[in-house]
Amino acid sequence: MSGKPSRHILSKSTFIRGCQCPKSLYLYKHHSNLRGETSMQQQAIFDRGTSVGELARQLFPGGTDASPASPFLYQQSVAQTQKLIDEGVKIIYEAAFQFDGVLAAIDILVIKNGKWKAYEVKSSTSVSETYVLDASLQYYVITNSGITLSDISIVHINNQYIRKGKLDVEQFFNIESVREAVLENQEFITQKIEVLKKVIKLKEVPKIDIGPHCSNPYPCDFMEHCWSHIPENSVFDISGMRADKKFALYEKGIISYEDIKPGDITNEKYNQQVEFFIKKKDYIDKKGIKDFLKSISYPLYFLDFETFNPAIPLYDQSKPYQQIPFQYSLHYQEKKNSSLQHFEFLADPNSDPRLTFIEKLLSDT
Repeated sequence: MSGKPSRHILSKSTFIRGCQCPKSLYLYKHHSNLRGETSMQQQAIFDRGTSVGELARQLFPGGTDASPASPFLYQQSVAQTQKLIDEGVKIIYEAAFQFDGVLAAIDILVIKNGKWKAYEVKSSTSVSETYVLDASLQYYVITNSGITLSDISIVHINNQYIRKGKLDVEQFFNIESVREAVLENQEFITQKIEVLKKVIKLKEVPKIDIGPHCSNPYPCDFMEHCWSHIPENSVFDISGMRADKKFALYEKGIISYEDIKPGDITNEKYNQQVEFFIKKKDYIDKKGIKDFLKSISYPLYFLDFETFNPAIPLYDQSKPYQQIPFQYSLHYQEKKNSSLQHFEFLADPNSDPRLTFIEKLLSDT
């Protein structure tokens, strides 16, 4: 790690991207303008990960942050990390390392009793295969940069934790060592790095068709580009059908509704959807509606409510990701010919909404 390293070829994120789909990696490196915009939902996931990562630092307080000023300046972070290690800093946040053109940063790096341990923080409630792969690359880069890791762990959320008073970060997080699995992956990591470097050097986009990998383990931001040949009202729009069934049809050249022939789909409900669309035909289950109407009795209540599920519990007696109701709209009809009455509730954002929510709902009903 002596001297200023040249700009990296692969990073942890591009490595995982390439493992998911080499075409995605190539497009990211050479045609990034084709990436779709980050959805609000995806951005919320990113923001959640950031907040959970910052909270995890309280498990190892007093560390020094080696984060770069921007994602384009990670070589400075690599140099800063080495400087902090040389100075004897015992806890480093966002420690960055680079080896053989591969960059990897670790959320928390700690030395205790002369032994280094690495911790990667995830906002999930368990350890996935992708997280282990993630850690395997980090271990490869860090150890080949001259740091001997006695352990590497995933820090994730304990979904059994119940908040009581001040947030207890020791109870909120679980720390799970993945060192054994990471060591088993080292040969794969070495080989995969070389494969992905060759992908980046290709003269043209790899010929890889769409498939389940487009959204596994993460939704790819090149889907809009790669799926541009899929028409509206395709087999992928058939409601209720499993993804593997849809791709099985696609691989047979059955893409649009018009491509579907008798016998291609055996499920009656799926065939109904296609038939009603092609023939512009409405289907009304009159008997089903009549049976339902016979089953109801007045007065009637029509309730719609909303919840949110924060990763970090905000209120006492709540768990990570617990659904917290905060709003409802209620319509009430006393008799068949009565006019509708409307009631509603919107919580105060500065307090736990659950008690006031249920008290108001009980009053309105």
